Amino acid sequence: MSSVIGPGQWVQIVYDLRDGRGNLLETAESPVEYVHGQGALVPGLESALEGLRAGDAIQVTVPPEDGYGTRDETNVFEVDRGEFPEDSEIEPGSEFIAEGDDGTRITMHVTEVNDAVVVVDGNHPLAGETLNFQVRVLVVRPATMDELLAAENETDGSAARGGPPS
Repeated sequence: MSSVIGPGQWVQIVYDLRDGRGNLLETAESPVEYVHGQGALVPGLESALEGLRAGDAIQVTVPPEDGYGTRDETNVFEVDRGEFPEDSEIEPGSEFIAEGDDGTRITMHVTEVNDAVVVVDGNHPLAGETLNFQVRVLVVRPATMDELLAAENETDGSAARGGPPS
């Protein structure tokens, strides 16, 4: 009998991801591998895959609260232009990593650049989006100890809010 997806299983999938309007956002160019239960996927997708077997295919609609969360407009703010290195090429669409007060790393996206300020957005680009996944499960098997340790190190030992497989 083949393994089913559950905690501690090594899983290989392929997928298409569309937004709530049906626009194609991402297609897995090659199979995505992860250890189930380690927070590598958005929570809504991970829970929908639970119990599936190799060969199964599923369509999953993930609401924002089970994906990248709802948009938080307090995460959009102005930063003094002088806070950036003079030689940095900052333009709308640029991305950089900032460090929060508690030491966490936050990916920020530049939305607007003026002479005095840069408007940045700390929301994930897919925050507030309904995500529609079409997933096919290729392989399910028990994860090796090395795979479990690697998955735990990627999430610092906690079930972090992962992204869609990428």
